[in-house]
Amino acid sequence: MMKLPALVSVALCTYNGEKYLAQQLDSILSQTYANLEVIIVDDCSTDGTFALAQQFAAKDSRIRCIRNTDNIGFNKNFEKAIQLAQGDFIAISDQDDIWEPQKIQVLVDGIADNWLIFSNSAFITETGQAAPGTLLNNFKLDTLDFRNILLLNYVTGHTCLVARSFLQYVVPFPPAGYYDWWMGFVALYHHKITYTDQILTRYRIHQRSVIQNVMSNEKRTFELIDFKTTLTMLANFAGYKNLAKKDARLINTLKKACNQKLKRSYYMPLVMVVYQNYHAMFPNNKKRGMLSKIGFALRYSRRLN
Repeated sequence: MMKLPALVSVALCTYNGEKYLAQQLDSILSQTYANLEVIIVDDCSTDGTFALAQQFAAKDSRIRCIRNTDNIGFNKNFEKAIQLAQGDFIAISDQDDIWEPQKIQVLVDGIADNWLIFSNSAFITETGQAAPGTLLNNFKLDTLDFRNILLLNYVTGHTCLVARSFLQYVVPFPPAGYYDWWMGFVALYHHKITYTDQILTRYRIHQRSVIQNVMSNEKRTFELIDFKTTLTMLANFAGYKNLAKKDARLINTLKKACNQKLKRSYYMPLVMVVYQNYHAMFPNNKKRGMLSKIGFALRYSRRLN
């Protein structure tokens, strides 16, 4: 008897996503990788999302539907879905994207002994038409240095496949911030992360969508979503139980410098941290000499708000 490939669980969280959910489920159920289960956890939708999910589940035994009794927010909802998963690997799904048919197969083939693999996405419009751009531009994961994810996140949940063995390091998720940024940091810190430079998801851009990545070309380096969120994530990272003392000191120094900038517009401490760690923090930016690094650090620190 032929042995089945490893079970992959798709953790799909929903909230008022009736408009696009059918397209996403169709793309998941049509994957070339057949040994799947789909865990749908609905966070108290007020439209027909959960009823639609149940209709799909009635037709396909690979789907399980769970509805929360209280709205718990996207971080805790993904945490719940991931913990309900039974697979050796867990793929994270938004409710409104469209997956390429080979997505799961490519990620399973590429993860090797890593805890997390992520990929790229192409943008589509609200109506599903191709839109200009990709989520990551000219991105390479050439250096596995945790410093390059401290100020910007490039690991987006909907692009990820994670190994079950990873969960003991990241669950429970921190109560505030972004769960995917947290997962990216922990996997990177342990050098257990890899990237496949392939577009495996069509990412829908509409009023409810959230792009939490900063594109990795230098032109967009300053476009942090929310500096307060960055501070929240730095606090999360500083509290990671497996940090070496020297790394905790660096993160706390950066957090303190960011706090000074936020509260008093006093940015020279932040300039110094960025200057001293420029190549590690921004490995996809061009190499710079001393004066150029100082200039970049000044511009960067002044524009944060």
